[in-house]
Amino acid sequence: MIRYSSRCSVLALALAASAPVLAAAPPITSADDLGTAVSAQLACAGIFVANRTEADVLRDDVHALAPFTRTVALSVDRKAGTVTASAPGTPTRTALYRPVVGCTLTTGDVPLKALKTQAGRLKPLAALSARPWPQGDTPVPALQAAAEAKLDRAALDAAVSAAFDEQNVGGYPDTRAIVVVQGGAIVAERYAPGFNQGTRMLGWSATKSIMGTLVGLLVDDGVLKLDEPAPVPEWKGAGDPRGAITLRQLLTMSSGLTFVESYKPGNDSIKMLFEAGDMGALAAALPLEHAPGTFWSYSSGTTNILSRIVFEATGGTLEGMTRFAQTRLFEPAGMRSALIEPDESGVLVGSSYGYATARDWARYGLLHLNHGEAGGKRLLSQQWLDFAVTPTPASPRPSYGAQLWLNRAEAGGEGRKVLQDVAPDAFMAMGHNHQIVAVIPSQNAVIVRLGWTPEGQKFDWNKYLSQIAAALAPAATAATAATAGPAAQ
Repeated sequence: MIRYSSRCSVLALALAASAPVLAAAPPITSADDLGTAVSAQLACAGIFVANRTEADVLRDDVHALAPFTRTVALSVDRKAGTVTASAPGTPTRTALYRPVVGCTLTTGDVPLKALKTQAGRLKPLAALSARPWPQGDTPVPALQAAAEAKLDRAALDAAVSAAFDEQNVGGYPDTRAIVVVQGGAIVAERYAPGFNQGTRMLGWSATKSIMGTLVGLLVDDGVLKLDEPAPVPEWKGAGDPRGAITLRQLLTMSSGLTFVESYKPGNDSIKMLFEAGDMGALAAALPLEHAPGTFWSYSSGTTNILSRIVFEATGGTLEGMTRFAQTRLFEPAGMRSALIEPDESGVLVGSSYGYATARDWARYGLLHLNHGEAGGKRLLSQQWLDFAVTPTPASPRPSYGAQLWLNRAEAGGEGRKVLQDVAPDAFMAMGHNHQIVAVIPSQNAVIVRLGWTPEGQKFDWNKYLSQIAAALAPAATAATAATAGPAAQ
């Protein structure tokens, strides 16, 4: 049987004679090396996925990201769909754009022709803006009026405005989009200059929550089992202790696998995201550090192992995995702009590279708020939703469920929450640069903040989200929140 890690090399050998191959990606040994790699990936998506200008992306994304990206220059080939990043004394790196699936940082393992073939038959989802919100973008007057009557409009507008006051290193707004939904209606929405309702924005690790949902769909289908050994070929050898790791343990970040999440050259996260053509294979090859189920450790590698499991369960091709995400989640939930970019092996990078408009990130939150229902249909079982927001026993704090962050206080209510001044029933998809999709059931609300908080700066999630939440309708009682049905569709 061919191992996952050899898929790229087998494909490369088959096509090497007929298609050019990029130079192999050099190992990342310095911050400058990391700068060109991350800049190529992000700039490609900013230009081709978000449809922003090269100048804006270079200034507001690349140069504003971190000190080690401020000398990067870009070369864009729109015909080839490539963006190459360079910096003095550093090897160049190139990312390839493909319609429907977005950008992939190339490593040289697979010919460009083969990469383009992977997604050749995929079609984008059609926009249906004329439909009533949330399936479309047309407001529902009765919902709008009911929501407006209950909130403090002046306080809400002031709270949203305050979240845009902080600026990044270039002097541009740190916050790019805020969407607030309550009672099934959008009650606040604002964008920074250069961004709008149609701009796809990066969720970074908020993508993990979407990948968790894709796993949930397969669990609901009976294709995957939470408490059976995870279907990872590398772990099937006789006596391999990793063979005991379950899907539940992967979802709750308690697999026990070693993985260094720190984003410094040489660490696992950097090797995976910017050197590996098959990210899930890199993570799956790592050894156990703790007995499965006994230790909690946040790991992007764990999510990319889950991504590869979904990939195999949906046909073992980029086309199959993308169609599954489109037909089972994005289209029925109304998230028609959403995509997750793949690595060279064709597996969607569930740890990091999800893009969607701010409204579509809000629709993802609404799917959870509405008890797994969208468009009048059930997409996720209540059993799965309950599991996703149950604190994992392996964590010393009740702050993580299954690919979702929780806002629960520690034992006795004395310990600090993730968002100290937000309701304890809130749960969140959260990502780098301070992306957040916060679902607050007791207020029947979803709050989305997307931005570009650079290295060394901080966006105060608790301050701004609590101010927004305080301006919404008063929180329901615990009993009401527990028995409330889905918000209006």
